Amino acid sequence: MNRNSLRIAVMLVFMGLFFALVYWQKSRAQQILIIHSYNTDYSWVEAINEGIERAIKDHPGILVRYHYMDLKNHTGEHFRRTAAKLANRVVEESQPDVLILFDDPAQTLVGQKFFKDREDGQPAIKVVFGGVNGDPAAYYGDSKNVSGILERKPMEVIRDISLTLLQVQVAEGVAPIAKPRVVFIGDRSASITADIPHFTSIDWAPFEWLDPVQVDTFDEWKQAVQRAGQDADLILVTNYQQIRDGEDGPFIRPASQVMKWAEANATVPIVGMGWTNSQDGAMLSVSASPYEQGEVAAREALSVLDGAAPMGTMTSKQFLVHICQPALERRGLIVPFIHEAFARATGNFYTGDC
Repeated sequence: MNRNSLRIAVMLVFMGLFFALVYWQKSRAQQILIIHSYNTDYSWVEAINEGIERAIKDHPGILVRYHYMDLKNHTGEHFRRTAAKLANRVVEESQPDVLILFDDPAQTLVGQKFFKDREDGQPAIKVVFGGVNGDPAAYYGDSKNVSGILERKPMEVIRDISLTLLQVQVAEGVAPIAKPRVVFIGDRSASITADIPHFTSIDWAPFEWLDPVQVDTFDEWKQAVQRAGQDADLILVTNYQQIRDGEDGPFIRPASQVMKWAEANATVPIVGMGWTNSQDGAMLSVSASPYEQGEVAAREALSVLDGAAPMGTMTSKQFLVHICQPALERRGLIVPFIHEAFARATGNFYTGDC
């Protein structure tokens, strides 16, 4: 064997050993699989992922994979079944040490299949949830194998900020309202339906809490907003991504035009409770923090990987204020400086086309 042939043979052996080592390391690395109910075109998902990255950046030895079900853009039963089948196949093939599931659809379509011990005696996969609006017991019973963080909108904060807005109107010369009325308007998505009991559960005094309104189509949305101007003194909104252009029609895309229409045509102030509401045109929004959802879920997954017992269920503690300055100016309203400062400090004060 000449010198060149020997050199090539040594290089091939080295490369073979290198790839074998990489494969061995990956095969023994602890794995976290993250499944999102929605897709990255929804900025809520991107912000959750940013929170995850904050938590896992100092753990390079852990293999992390992402999968997106894209159920915000598709609600047809055929797509839902296909998305569920694909997500479950990803779990079965990767066999992660911890499975993190975000938002309610993923709990129903994926989590419920993996949190129990298998019939062949193999242990269940540890499940961590985030962004859940419903009751985790509805998905997992009293399982001690599941833990995570609920997405609970800060309703008391929203109530108090809404009252402040009405008081600002009074200061500007509008007659005070003896018994202000507030109404929620949203789409018929599963997350909204799961959230409404939480919206209703707080003490809304001095507001009168009117029956929530859920709509399917853009025309129904317009009618509800116009009717709210007669029945209520303030409108609350959050999700409208699943409002259709006519019965059985496609979803309104971009969904922001639904919010922009409401802000332009409502005769009473609108306060958003969702992550994208003010980006879409709502003058003021108060939302749960998606960064917290991602970071807490990821840290819980890391803790479970280290052998700690699951923490159980935690409720979101952080919230963010968002302001669309042009919409505020059109209504002639001013929010307290502390809210404006908070929105500016967190990059949620929008001065352009919002």
